Amino acid sequence: MNLNRGNLPKIAIIGAGKVGSTLAIALSRAGYAIVAIASRTPASAAALAQRLSAASTTIQDAFILADLTLLTVPDDAIVPLALQLSEMGDALRGHAFVHTSGAHSLDILKPLAAQGALVGSLHPALPFASIETALNNLPNTVYALEASSPILLQWLQDMVGALNGHTITIPEGQKSVYHAAMVIASNYTVTLYSLAYQMLHSIGASDAVAAIALNTLTRATVDNLVQQGLPNALTGPLSRADIGTLQAHLNALECHHPHLVPLYIALARSTYPLLQARGVDVGKIEQFFMDWEMTNENNNS
Repeated sequence: MNLNRGNLPKIAIIGAGKVGSTLAIALSRAGYAIVAIASRTPASAAALAQRLSAASTTIQDAFILADLTLLTVPDDAIVPLALQLSEMGDALRGHAFVHTSGAHSLDILKPLAAQGALVGSLHPALPFASIETALNNLPNTVYALEASSPILLQWLQDMVGALNGHTITIPEGQKSVYHAAMVIASNYTVTLYSLAYQMLHSIGASDAVAAIALNTLTRATVDNLVQQGLPNALTGPLSRADIGTLQAHLNALECHHPHLVPLYIALARSTYPLLQARGVDVGKIEQFFMDWEMTNENNNS
């Protein structure tokens, strides 16, 4: 989507890492003027600025050329950066500063708001393993938005629209709920994959075969979610109330991977709402787990 530059805020980027570079390149392609790039690593800022025909500036000077400055720095660097910029005093009044942290709310930019700046946050729900991969995956991405003013919120909504994305406007005080959801869906998927990988490796599967098995399964699961949605994408023994299979799993885990037994049961119990939506007898499954835990506890006492 190519937009009329005259109607768009001029953008500065502070932080020329993967997130900053991806958003700068994508916004430039969408018609936004990226006017300044700054970074703690001047070489990174200079390289990105050259690519986008922007100015490579100091951190203190970047916002002067722009209407809206994206603070695309690591989470731990946001507060020190806000404090550093707040020293510019009245020069900040009316300017917009937006960080891209998923974990922190706009409140982390209070030092800038105290100087009369508009503040907000814009978090793409996307892993940034590499710039090119992120650029390819950016269309249809969901962005979590917060803004201290309606004007800034409209700017951010327009930016997301220009990037062919979707928005979630975060209610006040709920940013951590949003981020925890993203962590469960993304980070802990990798954790569960790793545990399954180790289990396959323990029974003699080669690294290549284990990866192929899990990659195929994971992709098919995501496809099911996209095509079938919840709760219909759920498959496996729980969806069939297959107590015999659950028994076999717990016996195997207790013998070979006992540290995973509590996790297996906790994940099963977290699946109950999906099962209930599918009409599965959750009471039967829960009774099995309770009986198993009681027997196991008695055997270990």
